[in-house]
Parts: sequence; structure tokens; C-alpha cells
Amino acid sequence: MELQPRERDALARWRPGNTLTNRFLARLVIRLSQRVMTRWNRLSVDGRERLDALQERGDRGLLTYSNHVSRLDDPLLVSNFGLADLPYDRMRWVAADALKLFSSKPSSFLFSAGKCVPIVRGGGLDQPGLHFLSQHLRDGAWVHIFPEGGASRDPEGWLRHPFKAGIGRLIAETRPLTLPFYHVGMQHIAPHRTAPQRGHHVQVLFGEPTDCDDTFIADFADGEPRQVWKRISEWTHTVLQELEAHVRAV
Repeated sequence: MELQPRERDALARWRPGNTLTNRFLARLVIRLSQRVMTRWNRLSVDGRERLDALQERGDRGLLTYSNHVSRLDDPLLVSNFGLADLPYDRMRWVAADALKLFSSKPSSFLFSAGKCVPIVRGGGLDQPGLHFLSQHLRDGAWVHIFPEGGASRDPEGWLRHPFKAGIGRLIAETRPLTLPFYHVGMQHIAPHRTAPQRGHHVQVLFGEPTDCDDTFIADFADGEPRQVWKRISEWTHTVLQELEAHVRAV
């Protein structure tokens, strides 16, 4: 699909790079995010040791994925998962809405520093941001993605269905290690179009990691590539649905 002028302009404002300014801004946002989540609010995380263990994964790419209920799920949540202990080049890349986050030079400067990768909604699977994420997963990077494709508008933040095919394509093409997590409560801390709120409790549950190697992919590889991507996306939805049921049953 051909990108529109506004979309091309948003992509042109993206300036990723391991520069001193980018490192400073990233550290600043991490510290502020930690304050919001642990001083202003209460954060409970179950299973984070699974993510910590995967930071020593050699040259394998790591794809984390989660539900999406507020505009600040990342960086507020992910900043509390060990980002401060990682060098800048080992911090996660995250798929982000191109038109919302890269609409001006100042915001593009900030979100580029935060290792956000602009994805054009409705731009299809053959676009620069997805190619960038795919290549970095192949190179052993950590990538985070919200497979719902946008924040849920459900007042209670229930998962949306179906997931976008992009996560299926990334898994099929890069054979990464994957790790899901599900969270509840962020819809109260960072509602749409308001500043972060105080006095709420957020619960996070990490699932089990999966090695999406050739053997794993072979279980889905019957048919055309897009069908394979769709089936893998359905698998990720099932995994998050199981975490959702567990967290909400507590």
C-alpha cells in the first residue's frame, strides 16, 4: 500500500541512533516512568525473572508482546522491567503509531530517543518500520509489540480480537524467543488524553517464554505465508487470553 504524504513525513522525522542526547533522554524518561509507577502508584509484577533470564540469550532476538490499554503502557510499564540496567543498544525497540508520535519535530525527537519505531496503521506489512523491527530481531535485539494494533477502548481493558498479522510475520521470519505479559490497571493510570494519575494498582503477569525455532514454525507452516502469519497471530492471542483469564481470576 502506498503511503500518504503525512505518513511519509512522519517516517522522515524518525531519527534513531545511539547518541549522547538519545541516551540522556531515554534515561530521564525511564526514571520518570519508574517514579510514576512506584511512587505515585503501586506495581505488582509476577514472573519478571523470566525476562531477566532472557537478557542473556546470546545472539537470539527477543520479541515481547502484551495487551495495550493506555497510551503510556510503554514507557511507564516497561521502564520498570530492567531498562535502567541495560546499555542503550540493548534496550528494547517498540512499535509505535507513526502519525500520533511522529507528527512534529519535537515529539519525533523524543520518541526517536526512546527507541520507538514508527508503524503506519493500515500501511500493510511491507513498510519500513516492520522491516526495521524484523532486521533487528534477526540481529539479536529486543523488540516489543502490541499485537492488538492500538489501545483497547474497553473501559476494563479486555483484549481485542483478532490480533494484527504483523506479529505473526515477525515470528515466522525471524524465529525469535518470545515472551508475553499481561497487565491490568494501566487504563486508570494513563487514560486517553490525560496526564498520568495517582493512587492506582497495576498487576503484571509474565507468561512462559517460547523458542519460535524452525520446529515451532513447522507446526503452522501449511499454506500461503499470510495464512501462516495469521495462525501464528492467533496463537499469540490465545497465549495472552490465558494470561488474561489468570490475572482477572485473582
